[in-house]
Amino acid sequence: MTDNPILFHRKDYRGATIEDLNLPPAISINPSSSIYEAFKIGFEYEFSYLPVINEINKKLLGVINIDSLKHSKIEHAKHENVLVKDYMIWFNQKSKINYEKNFNKQIQKTLPNTKIVKPTNGKRYQLLTPYTPLETLANFFNSGEYFAVITGDDGNFVYGVVTPEDLIKYEKSRPFKL
Repeated sequence: MTDNPILFHRKDYRGATIEDLNLPPAISINPSSSIYEAFKIGFEYEFSYLPVINEINKKLLGVINIDSLKHSKIEHAKHENVLVKDYMIWFNQKSKINYEKNFNKQIQKTLPNTKIVKPTNGKRYQLLTPYTPLETLANFFNSGEYFAVITGDDGNFVYGVVTPEDLIKYEKSRPFKL
């Protein structure tokens, strides 16, 4: 992504890591869940993004941006037939096609605290863990990304989703000199 302003100019976070942001645990949702369910979870836990995982194999497929849906007319739809899969950000187009092909076979829902399995193909992603320095996270956001999925060292467990607003909040709470 290009043509994005530099959000973070701080060069030294004095050893702070993503863990210091005190993120709440990730709560996931499935592509076959209703948008209404996504809104309920997002509002209840004050999340702007929810990881979306496959019901069957638990692979991370993408995220849904609750905040962007707040301003659309879809927020007022409480129909069970308006699904997350139609409004989520898919990490991989091939995963979307495969999911759509098998959609009718996938009827079970995944519990919110299920272990999430990393995708095995598609776009490469930068591994960000709770121990990643905040300087690395700031550079990640400065490159134009607008959310980060925080995983374990092997990428197999999702701890949470971080947005630039989380880092801005951290900066405001700790007045460092630049």
